[in-house]
Amino acid sequence: MSLSLAGGIGCAAAAAATEGASCCQVPAGTPVEVELVDQISTKSQKRGDTFAIRLAAPLVIDGRVVLREGTPGVGEVIDSTGPGIGGKPATMVLAADYLTTSAGQVPLNALKLAARGHDNSTPATVLEIGGIASLPMGVAGVVMPGGEVVFKPGSVAIARLAAGMTLPPLGRATRRDLAAAASVSALGEADADAGETAAIPIPPPPAGEGQIVFFRAKSLLGTAQWFNVRENGKALGKLGNGAYFIQPESPGVHNFTAKLEPELKDRLKIQVDPGQTYFVEGTLTAGLVLSAADLVPSTVDKFNKAAKHLKLAAAPADDKPADQAASAAPAASPSP
Repeated sequence: MSLSLAGGIGCAAAAAATEGASCCQVPAGTPVEVELVDQISTKSQKRGDTFAIRLAAPLVIDGRVVLREGTPGVGEVIDSTGPGIGGKPATMVLAADYLTTSAGQVPLNALKLAARGHDNSTPATVLEIGGIASLPMGVAGVVMPGGEVVFKPGSVAIARLAAGMTLPPLGRATRRDLAAAASVSALGEADADAGETAAIPIPPPPAGEGQIVFFRAKSLLGTAQWFNVRENGKALGKLGNGAYFIQPESPGVHNFTAKLEPELKDRLKIQVDPGQTYFVEGTLTAGLVLSAADLVPSTVDKFNKAAKHLKLAAAPADDKPADQAASAAPAASPSP
């Protein structure tokens, strides 16, 4: 009987080892829900700073937990600007870098968590939240006195595994685990491609790349004014009143600028991940002489609200002052 029992234990151990060896393959792009551990604000954090995150819900594969709720990780501040002159709002863009497990780091990307204050010079009490793409996130955000943006501890968002990997099973999922994982999966599916839910057809980004939809809602402010959106000095598109364009980009951090007045040039940094569609709104705020260009992280919902009056943007235009353009032009040849 002891031999039979030993044999049974040996068979069970072998089966468990075989199961552990085959489980669990987690594909790239699998959504996970993360939350902020500490408060993050434009007053306290600057570009390049890191901050603590943790898994807000377990990752379940084939009925087994492979990443437990509370798994620690690290995020990075991609952009952080305080309120500016002319009522320009504060802006903050965050990214998730990785989770840390006993088996090593689990790389993350595609965190869509961004915020801005209201575009006026008075302190706002509620923050306009949206990620850079559409996602109903449970973010508790406010604008602090003075117009600074702050994310409270416990603010949550969806990120994705940056690469496929094998993770060992940590135990069978409970009903609570399964319910939490199903909720995260549903949010991930809703956010799989923001372009698919756009009122104006947005094609998927090129293979291995991401893309940004720049748009400017039609309004009565600055109807005759336009500005170029640039990257590294190169004009990408011209945002007139009620215009949009789609910009494919390689994965990584990209720095965009726009300006109407030299002293009020605006810029926005975005982390672009492959397969992702982002939305950025170009707006005008009160400037010293004219309105000033402003680039704002936005959502597909805001794009859809503006879509009825949007037209594809014209090709980038020369935005040099007329006197500079004239001086740069070649001299006309004398008539024979």
